[in-house]
Amino acid sequence: MATVTVNGQDYTIDPTSDESLMDQLKTQGVEIVAACNGAGICQTCAVTVNSGELTEKTDTEDMMDLPDGQRLSCQCKAKSDLDIDLVY
Repeated sequence: MATVTVNGQDYTIDPTSDESLMDQLKTQGVEIVAACNGAGICQTCAVTVNSGELTEKTDTEDMMDLPDGQRLSCQCKAKSDLDIDLVY
């Protein structure tokens, strides 16, 4: 299990799960905007990564012009404890 701190609040996720970071956090009540329902095209689920390690960027993320330190929570999974902030 890994601890993910979102805007100062701690949540526990399973890094071995097939679910995205977004899906695991949403099941715990985190209000993540996802206008495209996780397809990776709207960028509304973007998070700023303050610390921790995520899976490699997907091809979808590579096509986006995300600022340094941002990832799409629908496209990644945690590999360690994380400290993130929701962008939207």
